[in-house]
Amino acid sequence: MGSRASRHSGGAGMTLVIEGLKMTRARADKGMSNTHTGALRLEAGTITVLLGANGVGKTRFMETIAGLRDPDGLAISYGTEPLWIRKNSRLRSNMLLRNEKAMLAYSYSCQSPEEQLFARSVHDELQYVLRPYQLDHAVSELRCREVLAAVGWDESWLDRDPYLMSGGERRRTALASMFAAPAAWLLLDEPTAGLDAAGHERLGIRLKRSAAEGKGVLLISHESDWALQLADHVLIMHMNGSVQLANREELLANPGLLEEAGMEIPAWLRVAHRMMCIGVPPEQIWRPADSAAHAAVAIHRDAESKLLRKRQDRRIPFAKRDSEKPLSPLSNFDPRAVWLAYILFSAAILIQSTWTGLGAMALLVALSIHLGKIPLRRWRGAIMALTAFTISVALLAGLGPQEDGGYWSTDAALASLQSLLRPLLAMLLGFGLPLAVTPLRLRRSLEQLFAVFGRLPQWGTKLILTVTLLLRFIPVLLSEWERFARIGMARGKRIRRTPGGAFKRLQETSIPFMLALFRLGEQVSDALESRGVSMERQPTLLITERWKGRDSLLAAASAAILLIFWLWQ
Repeated sequence: MGSRASRHSGGAGMTLVIEGLKMTRARADKGMSNTHTGALRLEAGTITVLLGANGVGKTRFMETIAGLRDPDGLAISYGTEPLWIRKNSRLRSNMLLRNEKAMLAYSYSCQSPEEQLFARSVHDELQYVLRPYQLDHAVSELRCREVLAAVGWDESWLDRDPYLMSGGERRRTALASMFAAPAAWLLLDEPTAGLDAAGHERLGIRLKRSAAEGKGVLLISHESDWALQLADHVLIMHMNGSVQLANREELLANPGLLEEAGMEIPAWLRVAHRMMCIGVPPEQIWRPADSAAHAAVAIHRDAESKLLRKRQDRRIPFAKRDSEKPLSPLSNFDPRAVWLAYILFSAAILIQSTWTGLGAMALLVALSIHLGKIPLRRWRGAIMALTAFTISVALLAGLGPQEDGGYWSTDAALASLQSLLRPLLAMLLGFGLPLAVTPLRLRRSLEQLFAVFGRLPQWGTKLILTVTLLLRFIPVLLSEWERFARIGMARGKRIRRTPGGAFKRLQETSIPFMLALFRLGEQVSDALESRGVSMERQPTLLITERWKGRDSLLAAASAAILLIFWLWQ
């Protein structure tokens, strides 16, 4: 079989540079921390551990480094290749596009990477992540065998089906896929979750070997006792979004760096710090088998669980940037009024049969989105996919043999486009409802509406449960789709906007997404059962929503719009 041109440069030697990052300098006294905007350089051949409090935004930061989120003012480059490049197009100037060479510079393992597997054999999964690098067939097969050995398997596992594996075996498959790519950097988010002690040891050995080969490693791990044994550097993320770079000896000498970042000091680190203070060499402390530190960790592990994590109210840019939005004015209305208005408004949209009426409704929808402060940007990916689907179906409807001998019908394409635009407009308006009306408020208001003599009938319970679950899971499902789409891009490196690439991305995202839905359904079923949802009638809650004049005004305005546009037809 003929060889192809390889698209990688040895998979080592690249410095990861992040410019425009808020940095915190190490301080020598107890004064205020000194922060500045600067550049973070992570050198090839080193292992850096990213630490931070829960919810501070470590995963978001990792996804930004991988180009899976907008750079938000950061300039990221792998070696001489910037992650984002600006390009002018016919529709938009200075458009940011991902640089394919930079995307090939890293291999990414997300949280729960086994959920992203979609191929029907381990071999196919490994070949999937190797495909973008266009390696020679013999080299590709050799890498497959090497990475299997790294996770403790032999070649007999190549034909195994990941769907028939246990959770731990699927995790090994996902880690093997990450190691398979000849990338210069390894980005790992909680890689030890689901691994036993032997798996921890194998993973640590492989990461050290990768660093010795000249690759860079950046990993997130809550198992600091395992991760810091590997680390050359520690990157501490503070509650204000800034980061501080230190080496592990500095952390050993000053564990208070973690407290300054809003974390509790692990019990094992307190013991290790005391050992350092009495003269035990740091290199011996980082080898638990050679010191008493390992025993000390076991003794103090119970104490660690009793430590309370500090909570701070300061802004967390990386973690809450999407959630820190102004409340929609719709939240001031009774949920029943909002949903009644939406039903009436949607009915007015769906009855339109002329382009004039549809255009008028489109203007009203745009005005409603603006006045209601509905954040459609959050669902940008889903909206773009629905829009592309609408246009594609309309074009296909116009193709075909015609009576005049041609193969295109403008009337058929426009008729199809008109029929698809109506539900699209209704969906755009509905995207903001889960953000304006919480499921809890809606459930309580509906219980008040359907209650009979202080008790909720069985049919009312079923209806309310259906409505609130739909409201709750629409944003959850959209978020899950976006998550799997980002991970698929990181693994498959499909960034070109071509019809073929879009189809492949759809395939690589939809299968893991559907499997996630099954898992989600099981969790919902267990949760409902644990909450006592059964065939019995449920008592109503206290009165929490009261219908006011503004609610009547909103409902009346929506009814007037429906009447006007119905009479217009």
